[in-house]
Amino acid sequence: MHDHGMDGRRWRVGEVAAATGVTVRALHHFDGIGLLRASERTHAGHRMYSGEDLRRLYRILALRQLGMPLADVSTALDGEPDSLEQAVRGQLDQVTEDIHLRLELRRRLRALLDAFAGTRQPSIDELISVMEAMMQASYFTPAQLDRLRERHREAGDAGFDRWKERLGELVEEVDAHRARGTDPADEAAQLTARHWRVLMDHMTGGDPGILSAMYAKIDDQGPEAATTGMVTTAVWEYLRRAFAVGFSPGN
Repeated sequence: MHDHGMDGRRWRVGEVAAATGVTVRALHHFDGIGLLRASERTHAGHRMYSGEDLRRLYRILALRQLGMPLADVSTALDGEPDSLEQAVRGQLDQVTEDIHLRLELRRRLRALLDAFAGTRQPSIDELISVMEAMMQASYFTPAQLDRLRERHREAGDAGFDRWKERLGELVEEVDAHRARGTDPADEAAQLTARHWRVLMDHMTGGDPGILSAMYAKIDDQGPEAATTGMVTTAVWEYLRRAFAVGFSPGN
C-alpha cells in the first residue's frame, strides 16, 4: 500500500488488511461496534478508508497491544481529552496487578516442584491452589474471584443452574434474531440484549469490573473457547452489534 498523499487516498478493506495484518473480519467487527468506521463507501457499498481512518486504526492497535479491552479503547479514543491518560493509567494498574498474580503463580509452581523433588505427589489442595492462581493470573483479580464465589454461594446450586438455563435461552433468542436477519437495532433484538444485561448483573452482582473481565476473556480467547461452546462466534458478534447500537454491555 503506497502512500501518494495519505490524506487524499482511499483504501479498500482488503488493502488495509494486507498492509496492517488486521483481518478483514476484524475490520468488519470494528465497524460493527462503532470503533472504526470507514469514512466513505462506494456506490456498491464497499468500505473506503481514509488516512485519518488508518491513523485511528494505528491508535486502536497500539492500545490493544497494551492489553486494553475493546470497550476501553473506544472510551479512550472518543471520550474527554484526559480519557486516554486515564485509560493508560488504569491499564498500568492492571498490569501491575497481573505481575503480582504471576509472581504468586510462580511461587505456587515452585512449591509443586519442591513436592516432586521430595519424591511425593502433590496433594489435591496444592493442585487446586495452582489452578486458582492460574485463573487469577489470566483475567480476574483475587477480589473478583472471591465475589464470583460469593455470588455462587448466595444463589446456591439451584440458582446457579437457573442462570445457566436462562443463559442458554438467551443464546437461542440471539441466534434466532441472527438467523432471521433481524436488525440488531430492532426493538426485539434490543429487548433480548437488555435481558442479557440483566442476567449478567445477577451473575456478577452488578460488578462492572467482573463483567469487563468476562468480556475481555471472550474477546481474547474467542467466544466458543471462553464459554466452552455455549456462545458461538456468530451469536457473540450479533450480540455485540446489538450492544453497539443500543447501549454499552458494561453500563
